[in-house]
Amino acid sequence: MADVAREVRNERLARILPEAIGALHELIEKHRVTEEEWLAVLGFLTEVGRKDEFVLLSDVTKTSVLVDSITHDDESGVTPSDVEGPLYRENPPWREKPVKIYEEYEGIESGDVLFVRGRVASTDGTPLSSAVLDVWQTGPTGGYDVWDEKQPDYNFRGRFGVEEDGGYEFQTMVPKPYTVPTDGPVGRLLEATGQHPWRPAHIHVVAEAEGHETLTTQVFFPDDPYLENDTIGAVKPELVRPLERCEDEAEISRRGLDAPFYTCEFDITLKPATPASEKKG
Repeated sequence: MADVAREVRNERLARILPEAIGALHELIEKHRVTEEEWLAVLGFLTEVGRKDEFVLLSDVTKTSVLVDSITHDDESGVTPSDVEGPLYRENPPWREKPVKIYEEYEGIESGDVLFVRGRVASTDGTPLSSAVLDVWQTGPTGGYDVWDEKQPDYNFRGRFGVEEDGGYEFQTMVPKPYTVPTDGPVGRLLEATGQHPWRPAHIHVVAEAEGHETLTTQVFFPDDPYLENDTIGAVKPELVRPLERCEDEAEISRRGLDAPFYTCEFDITLKPATPASEKKG
């Protein structure tokens, strides 16, 4: 089977690559690209590779979103997928219940506590007690742990399991809009073309369960200034979820808090795996 899969991939490569090269040559000829300009393109791509920004380049050109939509275009009755982005970190910490995906740090007091909760189920409504969620996001000041020096390592990241009925809840903080990295070659490209670098507030979620296809998606929130103008074009209306503010003093006390907090409901429906996707996973 491995030889057959390899042969299929090689056939697609042999079919697609000449078309891609032909389209590139046509573009170069149409715009009369000079040797100096072409060398600048090659230098830019070389720097993108050195800075490990190819995923970011794919994102801001909205190519990642296009490929995601093609890959999942025939899926209905499941939670929509979305792009992973370039800021996932391998081996995030396992978070025990009650799940809290962050540690306190200087400046965090300016943010609002958020509880995201929901249920993970199959397309027929069967709860998936084996599900594991992997989530990551920015802090309340709009920074990821990888560039916000105030945050502890792997802050606002974590993996955790669900309850027997597929239910889950984790404590985080309401994220804020932020800019994609702009200190490298992709940032210079955005500036040169007049494209802004902002992304709306969101939470990344990867959900996996035995016998089901892994889902990579994002959760967005209403009234964000960049909801209609995400620099990577990843917002899907089905993934926008309202935030509910809780000011009940008894509930605030029960949760060990001293200020109002927010909740967000996000149910997740996973697609049963086919034999091919199970083997691939």
